[in-house]
Amino acid sequence: MAFPLNHSIRRPASGRGLRVSRAFSLVEILIVVALLSVIVLGLMAMFGQTQRAFRAGMAQIDVLESGRAAADLLAREVAQTRPSGLSNTVNFYAWLPLITPLYQELPGIQGRRTNVAHELFFLTCENQVWTGVGYRISAPDAGVGALYRYSASVSNPLKTPELVPGLFNDFLNTPLTDPYKFSRVADGVVHLRVRAFNPAGEWIVDELSDDQRNSDIRESTAVVPGEIGLYKFFSNAVPAAVEIELGFLETRLLERVKALPTAAARRNYLSNHVAQVHVFRQYIPISAVDVKAYQ
Repeated sequence: MAFPLNHSIRRPASGRGLRVSRAFSLVEILIVVALLSVIVLGLMAMFGQTQRAFRAGMAQIDVLESGRAAADLLAREVAQTRPSGLSNTVNFYAWLPLITPLYQELPGIQGRRTNVAHELFFLTCENQVWTGVGYRISAPDAGVGALYRYSASVSNPLKTPELVPGLFNDFLNTPLTDPYKFSRVADGVVHLRVRAFNPAGEWIVDELSDDQRNSDIRESTAVVPGEIGLYKFFSNAVPAAVEIELGFLETRLLERVKALPTAAARRNYLSNHVAQVHVFRQYIPISAVDVKAYQ
């Protein structure tokens, strides 16, 4: 290649090299690392909150499903309550054990929630087969336990009517460990309250009539003021409707409670966790009610 004569090749002056791009300084690198660390920590915190919310949602779904299933089962069976018409035979029974109830402080207001643990028994009849059905919470003095269902039947009450009254006594005397009569329904139950109503829709707090054979109803002023400590309906008497409340504890909190050594420690721990209790309420009409028992 030819060059014009009036042009010459210029070389860099002695001691001067080609210009090199300037790199990041240490301070700049530290600033970038700090910013990236803040971003990563923010993403991790957001991910952790999302994961906790997801777990809490799944726990609530599990509690809601099991609680709704147990409440629906109880409602279907209580609706089938039938009066036996037999003297000295318990048709319906609800009793509040003489134990310290679980009190839970309500946040933001002056008050507390009272959780009780009624025992429940009632008679049903289908195709001349009388069945005694009962529900009981294990370890109610600990504030939380498992809900158990009792069931036993008399197949031919016309020939042996004396066996029907024995269903109630069998319920009272059979331990929860008997696998033939008691079955586990749900865990984490902290509350089971039973209220009976007459045909006028009024809460029953007194005897039905002057005939003391038809009912035995006693208020529970010593254990839980304002609640009924005992419902007993005999002969042709049963409630016209029953209101049942079931309270269930979230699974994660239940596992923590199980690790506590004593019943008092469990009650004290649960007293500050009212938000983790989910309550289901059912109002159950009983179609087989005999209104003559209320006259």
